[in-house]
Amino acid sequence: GFLKVPLIQKIINTMWFANKHDKDIMFPEHFKPFPYPTLALVLTAIKCCIDEWATGKQGDISFTTQEYHLVYEAYLKCLQDFDNATKDVGVLQVICARIYKASQYTSSTSTQGAPTLII
Repeated sequence: GFLKVPLIQKIINTMWFANKHDKDIMFPEHFKPFPYPTLALVLTAIKCCIDEWATGKQGDISFTTQEYHLVYEAYLKCLQDFDNATKDVGVLQVICARIYKASQYTSSTSTQGAPTLII
């Protein structure tokens, strides 16, 4: 699946779960399960990085609302459509719950062993 790429988890861990003082840990109600809009933001940032290398050489592309709001909206709609299409089995909800659980281990707030992120 498209959300199985390890880079997605690495970005999430680095941005929101780097240590026990990050916002996700202090306000888990906002990150558990991992929110669709935030996942769409991660996908948009990855798209920006890919765009920087579109010519084969790294270009200077700004990650701004003006440049990427339509990309973000498209990713968010894709996630919402996927969620609606699989709502009866809760696929995206399970994926986001697993992202959160895997991130909890990274932030050293969990005393359990590292979960395996299988999507």
